[in-house]
Order: sequence, then structure tokens, then C-alpha cells
Amino acid sequence: MRMLLVNMPFANLRWPSLALGLLKAELRCAGIGCDVAYFNFDFAERVGLELYHWIADSFAFVLGGERLFARELFGRQLPDDDRYWRDVLLAADPRLTDDERRDLLRVAAEVRPFLDDCTAAVDWSRYAAVGFTASFQQTLAALCLAQRIKRIRPEIKVLLGGAACQGPMGLALLQNFPQLDYVFLGDADALLPSVAAQLAQGKTVRLPPGVAGRENIAALAHDLADSPPLVADLDEIPYPNFDDYFARLERSPLRTHIEPMLFFETSRGCWWGQKHQCAFCGLNGAQLCFRSKSPARAFAELEFLATRYKVRKVNTADNILDMRYLDTLMPQLANSRLELEFVYELKTNLDRRQVEQLLRAGLRAAQLGVETFSTAILRQIRKGATAAQNIQALKWFSAAGIEVKWNLLYGFPGEDPQQYAALAELLPALYHLAAPTAIGRVRVDRFSPYFCNPEQYGIVNVRPHRAFRFVYPLAEHVVQQLAYYFEYDYDDGRDPLVYAAPLIAAAEAWQQLAGRAVLHGLDRSDGVLLLTDTRPSAEQFQWRLTGTERAVYLFCDTARSWDNICRFVGQYDTQQQIHPPQLKRLLDRWIAGRIMAHIDDRYLALATFDWQSQVARSY
Repeated sequence: MRMLLVNMPFANLRWPSLALGLLKAELRCAGIGCDVAYFNFDFAERVGLELYHWIADSFAFVLGGERLFARELFGRQLPDDDRYWRDVLLAADPRLTDDERRDLLRVAAEVRPFLDDCTAAVDWSRYAAVGFTASFQQTLAALCLAQRIKRIRPEIKVLLGGAACQGPMGLALLQNFPQLDYVFLGDADALLPSVAAQLAQGKTVRLPPGVAGRENIAALAHDLADSPPLVADLDEIPYPNFDDYFARLERSPLRTHIEPMLFFETSRGCWWGQKHQCAFCGLNGAQLCFRSKSPARAFAELEFLATRYKVRKVNTADNILDMRYLDTLMPQLANSRLELEFVYELKTNLDRRQVEQLLRAGLRAAQLGVETFSTAILRQIRKGATAAQNIQALKWFSAAGIEVKWNLLYGFPGEDPQQYAALAELLPALYHLAAPTAIGRVRVDRFSPYFCNPEQYGIVNVRPHRAFRFVYPLAEHVVQQLAYYFEYDYDDGRDPLVYAAPLIAAAEAWQQLAGRAVLHGLDRSDGVLLLTDTRPSAEQFQWRLTGTERAVYLFCDTARSWDNICRFVGQYDTQQQIHPPQLKRLLDRWIAGRIMAHIDDRYLALATFDWQSQVARSY
């Protein structure tokens, strides 16, 4: 038996599919031949890299890519393009132009010839089974090609797996799309080889838990309580095989415009969510249980992949960093000759030493779980961080000059509207730091506490995001099962735009100003700390701090309590030149000048310092 695994649009072109790379390796270990088709390249080559990335990046949460293929699959059963443009796209982004609408329609015209070419490009007689991954805007493209495969080779078994197939979503896909034979509802690492081996033998397939097929669909529809089995020991899975990706990249006329990255995982699940799941987060679904690779295994795998594919940039799939790596894997990477540059998703409750460890190891981009700068709201949603920690981490990573991504959210159910005046007042003091990547009202996602227990949070009328009705012209209860993003109302009838509008305006101004404002500290060898401030809210262009003032400001590079600062001054200023009342007036002066923040009863210096500055670290 031979199997084909397929990566459809709108998967990212810069890195291979981790899921398909792992599954290819698992199949080869089981003695099953496997190829991987990167048809996402074929579509990008048709429509151009700019349009491909635009749709992949800008329309993920309004299902723009899914809509393009839904038009091919369902035709006139769908609401028309005018309504989709007006009710979904413009509702999400009123700044969209008629030219952009024409671009979308131009891409839509390429869907059918693209599918024709995919169908003609493969000798389907070579394969007994075809597997699709469905994660980000790939489901409808996979269903379209699967339908064509079944028309010409009905004996081929079509399998589907990925984030879009977890739990009831996967079961609903199988129930409503006859071109699918088997759907994997969770981790497929150990399950796919078992199913593939049985298909190779030509016998009736005995489906393991976690796989839905025509054989067990009735039973699963009656009771989907059992969670799919998890891969317990990540050290036991093989290294992913990305040969097909790099071969396809080499053949692509787009290769000179694509800087490839490795896609890598060191863990699955979320150790924080396992204890205190963030109220709005639905990532991992039933697979929230945290598992991580041993540091030795993680390093060996990275070394193998970097050597085999001669790529030094790495995108990690982890939802959260295993904190144990800070004293194990990170020093090993820092001391190695791999010279990797990698991305991680991080909590913000890191100290400066830990941030330095990550940077020395090769961290060059960070996705920070900021969400808001209100500690009261952060506690409500169980983020496990404070506003001071959020600002502190944002400052340190911004100062390091790496790419920093984070989202600013508003409209959390049960939040106190009174928080928002202070938040809007705070933001201009942060304009010298990395601006928010996105600004939006918090969503209800499947598997999140908001979704599972809406009444507990004051959420009512939970319904699929309107975009799903423009993708699936199916009964309402079916769309409810297929959807991952949901709209909702508040039981108290609030409209967060009423009180969050000043915050949103301040955040949008921050985005427009990104990279053009500084509050930067230079600690000179003559003992003068020079702060340069070009933010629109700057009270003065430069501040000159010397002696104890300089020492206190540098000490507050990490957020400090009043008692900590007093003790520090007592140890530093042995001649007692600054007494507590004077110290309080000094701190208040800095707060008024917006070079320091007083938040969570902590004082935090807001200026950034060159990351190699030894003086800023010395306290």
C-alpha cells in the first residue's frame, strides 16, 4: 500500500506541515510508503504570493479562504457574494476597498482550474488512501479535492484530520460529507498507521478510539464522551520528515521569495491551562493535558532537522513554553553551534534573567499572551499574570529588537467598564513598545470555558460566527457542530464599544505610530542616565538622572514595590540624601512625566535599554 498526504491552501508557505511530516515518519516506521503533496504551493503560484498571503493572514477569522472553496463545492446553495462582502467582510473591516473585492473575485476564479490541475497532476491509481490535514482555512479545499478523487477513484479511502476535526466538528464533517471515509478526532500519530495497515490488508477496518468512520458513526453520534487517546511520551515519536516540502519549495518559481523555516514542537497541551484554563481559550480541546519532550530529545531533534535541511529559522508549534527548558534546553542551545533563530509563545510572568536566557538561546520572535493591561480583568479570565508583568515583558522583548506579537482584547464578560478609562490613559505611555498585532472583542471559541459554561460568565445566545453560514449551507444544528468561532450576547445587555471606544482609539493610534516613537535610556560612562522621549505624550525630550535617582530608575527596570525601593535606597544611599517623602515625590514626578508607571502597587520604569547594557542588568 502507498498513501498520499495532502496539504491544501491556505497553509503557510514558509514552513512544512508538522502534522504531515510526523505522519509520514510514522507511516514509514510501519512499513507503509507515503508521499506528501504540497498543493498550497500550486495555488500560490496561480494567484501570486501577495494575494495568497493576504487571504491566509487577513481573512482567517472570517473564513475568507474557506469561502473561496465553498463557492466551488456548494455553488448557488450559498448566500451570494454581495451579502458575504457586506455582512461578513465589511462588518469585520470597514476599510476594505472595491479593489480588494475585485482581488478576492480574481482569486475565486482560479479555484476550479486549480482543482482541475491537482486532479490531473496525480496518478491516483498508485494510492489506496489519501489523507488531508485541516487546520487553518483548509477544510473546504480538502473537501473539494476529496470529492473529485471519489468521482474518478471511488475505491480510494479519504481520511481527514487536524484541528478542524476535533470532537463534534470531526463527527459532523463525516456525517455531512460522503467523500470522507475516516476522520481523526485527535492525535493521529499512532492511529493512522493502524488504520492504514488494515486498509492495506483489504480487510474490514476495526477502528481504534479517536477515529470516526462509517463503521462507528452511529455509536459516536450517540455518545462522543470518550476523548481520543493522547500521545503520552513525545520522546517516542519519530523525527518529522520534511523532504517533500523542501523538494517542492526547490521546484517552485516562488522559492526566491520564500525564506523557509522548520516547524517544530517541544510540547503538546498547556501546563497552565491544565491547572487554570484561560476563560476564553479553546486551544487543544480535549487534549489540554501537557506533555513535553526531554531536553536531550528536543535538542537532538532540532540538531537533526537543522543539519538535514540546512535551515536555521524555527517556528515552534507549542502553545506554551515548558519552563524547565529555561535551565536545560535553552543553555544547551546557547552553547551549541547551531545558531538557531526560533519563535515561541510565552506567558508574560518571566523575570529578566529568563528573558535573557531565551534571547541567548536564539529567540528572535515572541507571541506574548498579553490580552489586556488590567490585573482585575486578567484575574477574571485566569491568565496567571498581572498588568505589571505584561508591560514589563512587552518592554524587555521590545528592547531586544525581536519581533513581538500580541493581541489587545476587550469586552470580557463580567469586566468592570470603569477599568477602561485608566487603560485608555495608560496606552500612550507605551507607544514606544511593540504595538498590538490585533485589536478586537474577545471571542467565544469551542472548548473554551466561555463556550462550555456560558451562563457562569454572563454569556447568552451563543451562535456560530456569521461567516460559517456563508461557508456551510446546512441546517443550523449542523453548522453549530462544525463551527469553532462563535458570536454571543451579554446577559446584562452591555455594549463594550460604548466604554472601550477610547481604548480602541488609543490602540489604533499606537499601531499607526509603531516604530516611530522612543523612550530610550542610555547609561553613560560618566554616571549620567540619559532618557530620550519622542512619544506624542512626552513632557520633555530628555531626562538626565544621576546618583541615587539614576540608581532608583535602573532598579525599577523590574517592577518594584514601595518597600523594595525604600530598602534599595537605604542600602545604596548610605548618606541618606533622599528620604522617603523625597523619594515619593521623585516617583510621582516620573509617573506624571510618563517615564514610569505605577500599576498593581508596583513602580515600573518604562524606558527601554540596549539589551547588552550591563548597567541595566546590575540591579
